[in-house]
This record gives sequence, C-alpha cells and structure tokens, in this order.
Amino acid sequence: MTRLEKISSYISDNEKVLDVGCDQALLSKILAKRKIYSIASDLRPNIIENAKKNLTPLEKEYITFSVSNGVPAILNEEYTLVLSGMGAHTILDILKNSNYRFNKIITISNNNNDILRTEMSKLNYYVLEEEIIKEKGKFYNLIVFDNVKRDYSKEQILVGINHKNKELLKEKNEYLIKKYTSILNIANNEKLIDIVNTLKDYKY
Repeated sequence: MTRLEKISSYISDNEKVLDVGCDQALLSKILAKRKIYSIASDLRPNIIENAKKNLTPLEKEYITFSVSNGVPAILNEEYTLVLSGMGAHTILDILKNSNYRFNKIITISNNNNDILRTEMSKLNYYVLEEEIIKEKGKFYNLIVFDNVKRDYSKEQILVGINHKNKELLKEKNEYLIKKYTSILNIANNEKLIDIVNTLKDYKY
C-alpha cells in the first residue's frame, strides 16, 4: 500500500478533505473513486493546471482545485486536513499561519516528528494514532491529530503514540539505533545517547 493509499485508509466516507501541497492531486483522485469530496491545493499554479488535465467525470464532480500558499480562504465547513510530503517545520508554519480550526489532521513526515508532536500540542492538536510506512527503503511516520487533549511522556514524544504497525516501528527504531550508534562511535553526543537508550528500552 502506497503512502497515499495509506492516508486514504484513515479517511472515512463522510469526511471532506483538504490536501495542502497536493502535487498531482493523486490523493484526491483516490478519494473521488470513493465519492469523497476534496480540495486539492498547491502554491504552484502549473502543478494545479497539470493536475486538472484528463480528469474523469467522477473526479471533476468530487475535486475542487485551489492555488494557495497554505490553507486556502475558501473553507466554509468542516474539513480533514492532509499535510504530506513536507517537513515538520513546513507543516507547523502552515498551521500557524491559518485561522481555520481543524477537527482532524493527517500528517506524513520522515523527520523531526518529535518536534511535530511537541509543537502541535502547543497549537492544541494532539496525537490520536500513528503508523510507520516504508516506501522505497525510506521510513515515513503517518500521524493522525485531533483536538482531544493528551499528555505525552518523554518516550511518546520521541517514538510516538498508538502505533498501528509495531513490526515496522521496531524495524525503524532498530535502523535509528544502528545509525546513531555509528555516529556515537566517532563522537559522543548526550542527546543522541539519550535517544538511543530510549529506543533500546521501548516496549513493543
């Protein structure tokens, strides 16, 4: 299952979706097949124009396009926000510059997810569940956020909460332990030592 198919599996049939940074609107096209309405948004006009080409009648019915640098101003009802294919800091910048309040946000980032969990809680978005995805040898962390307040332990900030694929989580953690240990063999770093020890002690 691809990253976009995995995102789709976390979206129910009664939701409406805003996909910011939609690229070729592939997620919206997957959702259209399920008759789920979505807004495909990107800051690059040429990307949106290319995404509009060769649409099926069903896709034209269920997809609206928007050129916007972040959350577009056209929202007038409840949407699930998808932020995929971008770094944690970009995700946070988009949300900090938006006045719209989402009940559900799905993110996928392959870096700085500990920062994302921490900073999202400051925006009153909290982790509901997570899943590690492996695609072309890379690990990606899908996180579903909602508005229900939760407190995190130090371990949960680093590793995550309610992971749905413990085997891939373990594989990712073992990869990180090996990677960080090789760095520590060259030079000690207290932060990396702490991370490695936390990952080694994690109970699956």
